Amino acid sequence: MNRRELLRSSLVGVIGAAAASAREFPANYDQSKELAQPGWKPTFLSDHQNQTLIVLSDLIIPETDTPGAKSALVNRFLDLLLAAETHDTQQSFLNSLSYIEGEARRRFGEAFIDIPKESQVELLEFFAYPNSMDSWGEGQAGDLTGHKHFENLKGWIARAFYSSEAGMKALGWNGEFPHGSLTGCVSRQG
Repeated sequence: MNRRELLRSSLVGVIGAAAASAREFPANYDQSKELAQPGWKPTFLSDHQNQTLIVLSDLIIPETDTPGAKSALVNRFLDLLLAAETHDTQQSFLNSLSYIEGEARRRFGEAFIDIPKESQVELLEFFAYPNSMDSWGEGQAGDLTGHKHFENLKGWIARAFYSSEAGMKALGWNGEFPHGSLTGCVSRQG
């Protein structure tokens, strides 16, 4: 076998392996439909982390005259994204979620999802505005660590929501694609 034949067989092998491992998606495939399935289970987050994320995202982007983060399934989209992220990014997200959970347990004696909504809002406002609120009568400014964790989670939630169909429509998107249908190249002859 000469070098040319060796190179050709190597390329054919690489292309064949890539084609075999590529996932085929049917026309008009939409991953969001899978996320909306009633039997959906998180793949990255634990059930408790998922429930915490649902409550947290609903408090950050509540349903008003437009859908909120909960109805836009932000938790499910984030679970899918986080499953594909690097370990450091995953750990950063989980650390932020754990911090919120830990502070709820420390201050209220219960998990974040189990404390009353007023207490959830109070805790989040304390993290969101650490320099403008007293620390529950302790006479000190808020915790900047909590602010950083809150901002991290809020960023993830906001990006996920505003990249969803509901979020884009809340921003004024009418559901139409700006450039119409792709018709492909037209050959000019002559």
